Amino acid sequence: MFVPQPREEELTAFWTRAKTRSKLAEVPGVMGMTDTIAVEPPAFAFGDGTRELASELANLVVSGNKTVTTSYAPAYDATNEAYPRTGDLAILLDGEARPVALLRNRKVEVVPFNEINDEIAKAEGEGSLEQWIAEHTRVFTSDASALGLEFSQTANIIVEHFDVMYRVDTDLS
Repeated sequence: MFVPQPREEELTAFWTRAKTRSKLAEVPGVMGMTDTIAVEPPAFAFGDGTRELASELANLVVSGNKTVTTSYAPAYDATNEAYPRTGDLAILLDGEARPVALLRNRKVEVVPFNEINDEIAKAEGEGSLEQWIAEHTRVFTSDASALGLEFSQTANIIVEHFDVMYRVDTDLS
């Protein structure tokens, strides 16, 4: 089963709590509001779209075992989509499309696939470098193929290092 669409009212309620509890609402801005807190960030689930993997990866994030995610840069290039940036916010969903965490990119770097190292693989929280290479070769080959591209081990990978700004499991209400 695939991750369903999130419920708008659930996302809005989560965002209202998250921006207050993560102290984002305290960032000074014009007339007391900044773009950072005025606009609800995008919501997404990690993985291949299946509920099981989305929940597994969300649990790795919430437990602190996953602090990096990677994506195939040529997929962004092919669709003229902007690369993620430092400071970007996002709402992480579990496999049931429930918001579980607010993430903020601490650092974004572009690294050739064949230069990904143990540190990045470990920060993804999914195993050894060898496991990372095998799994991401499969995923990025699929991503490339869906866009009519061919996967290359010398292609650039976008590496997003993120912090968890707020976790729903720490909420007292």
